[in-house]
Amino acid sequence: MIGKSLLSAMAGSVAIQAMSLLSVYGLELTHGPMIGHTTSTTSRVWVRADGPCQLQVRAVPKAEGKAILTQKLSLIKPDNFCGSVCLRGLWPSTTYRYQILLNGKEQPSSAVQEFTTFPVEKRSGIVRVGFGHSLIGPGRQTTWRSIAEKKPDLFILMGDNIYSNTTEAAKQRRMYLQFRADPHFRAFAATTPIYAIWDDHDYGANNSDRTQRGKDRSLKTFNEIWANPPSQADQGKGIWTRFTVGKAEFFLLDVRYYRSPNADPDGAGKTILGLEQRAWLLDQLAQCPATFKFLVSGSSWNCGGAESWNHPFAHEYDSILAHIARKRIGGIILLGGDQHFHKIGVRPAESWGGYDLHEWMAGQLWNTEEIQKRTGTLRGFGLITIDTRVSPATSRLEFFDEHGKPRLGRRIPYTTIGALRALWDSPPGATGETPRSSDGELRPATSGPLWEALPATTGETLTEENLEWPVSKP
Repeated sequence: MIGKSLLSAMAGSVAIQAMSLLSVYGLELTHGPMIGHTTSTTSRVWVRADGPCQLQVRAVPKAEGKAILTQKLSLIKPDNFCGSVCLRGLWPSTTYRYQILLNGKEQPSSAVQEFTTFPVEKRSGIVRVGFGHSLIGPGRQTTWRSIAEKKPDLFILMGDNIYSNTTEAAKQRRMYLQFRADPHFRAFAATTPIYAIWDDHDYGANNSDRTQRGKDRSLKTFNEIWANPPSQADQGKGIWTRFTVGKAEFFLLDVRYYRSPNADPDGAGKTILGLEQRAWLLDQLAQCPATFKFLVSGSSWNCGGAESWNHPFAHEYDSILAHIARKRIGGIILLGGDQHFHKIGVRPAESWGGYDLHEWMAGQLWNTEEIQKRTGTLRGFGLITIDTRVSPATSRLEFFDEHGKPRLGRRIPYTTIGALRALWDSPPGATGETPRSSDGELRPATSGPLWEALPATTGETLTEENLEWPVSKP
């Protein structure tokens, strides 16, 4: 009779052999490739495999040139077999074709696998940036097909990229990979650099903040699934970072990990960014030579509501603007998320002594028909065209619907909490209905005739002169 120890040894040997065979023959690409952080000379490529293996990417210029091979990266179970490698030594403004290698074996793909490096940093040119927030509900996300047809040079996902509403890694991973498996996103991301930040629903629970239990699990999952530039957190943790394309700089902010509870009294101790991130942002803005500086936040800056900068976090918002005023920093444009609509919110120059601060918001990128009927939220995205060849340089915003057709957004009046209260208490409009709101946001489902009275627009154009510091009077 064979002893238990011998049976155990035999079983272990068989398992090792099976894993060895799988690592050589049985591995496949399950998700990706996705192009991540790109510069004029580098590009990150993200994938997920169905088991442990060695990842490499090989790229060659589409026209002609020498092939470039990345270093090997081990895809391991603790990272859910996800990972990204960096192609280095690339040429600026050059299109490359690439292949994914798992244990040295080229992986087939139905998507076109090519990308174009960014132009040389600080050099004039035209850059097209897609952006939007919030993806919720099943179905093939055809919005990505329309975005691809606009041929942006990169795309920024501005939070609520999944609606896990938990820090449970298994659920977050499942929902992220369902999103990554969408054929329209997969085709788009295989050719276009993707950047991402989080907001509450892909960080934790609704309206979650620094007190969220399990937030480090969310941080790990976020880093598994995205190929952003390295986090700029030094002493602490978080996802904030920055990147440059041409003469534009993008500051990707973390508005959750250190966020004070929304209901805390406003004042010097209340924060969205936390001390380290705020100090980093102020320092980097003061040094930044870019013509246009985009501050990317998962929370709205100027459009009001229980999660916005200009209502429950007005003290920190004002302190950031006070620093910008002291340093006379020009060229700032705000990008906001969270509120599921196409909006332009302008903080007037006289409210802080500088220039008009424009916030651009676009979304939801995807939702269900039931959500559209219940809330009035339509699908869509934004496109920014930055042209620094002309004088003055321009940034042009365009709103589009899920089919790629121009879509109307609304201009939201900049308000303090008291001023917004006055709006709600204003006389009923022609419909006889009184405006109402559950959270202070201006939107179709809660604002009644007041929403319909807001100016509608398909976008706007700002020049660098619009964002210059006013000349001091003698």
